[in-house]
Amino acid sequence: MNDPKTLTTRQVQVIPYLLGAPSFEEGCKRARVSKVTVYGWLKEDVFRQEVKRQRDELIDRALDSLKANVSKATETLVKLLDSESEPMRARAAEDIVNFAVKCREQDGLERRIAALEQKLIRGGSYK
Repeated sequence: MNDPKTLTTRQVQVIPYLLGAPSFEEGCKRARVSKVTVYGWLKEDVFRQEVKRQRDELIDRALDSLKANVSKATETLVKLLDSESEPMRARAAEDIVNFAVKCREQDGLERRIAALEQKLIRGGSYK
């Protein structure tokens, strides 16, 4: 039996297929491994943790890409406010307002959480 602290070569090869497919079943098909086998692997902490680690890494890279393009997307929306198409102008305006409201809500929540954390720290109940 394999060392429970290490992944097999096959397990390492299968993880990208699982993460890159639109469904778990499709990932198994693409990797040419049975669902039963993968479900068995998922019972192993080391495999399950590696899948989670790689999924988190994939999400972090995607979020970094989105963050890097926020300015460009904002510029595009602002330019669309001058579109000749009235529906396009309305949609751009609506999107900008919705994003502004969400940002304001997020900022308010972050300030409230920070205030609560400070209150807990001062009260000695928060570590």
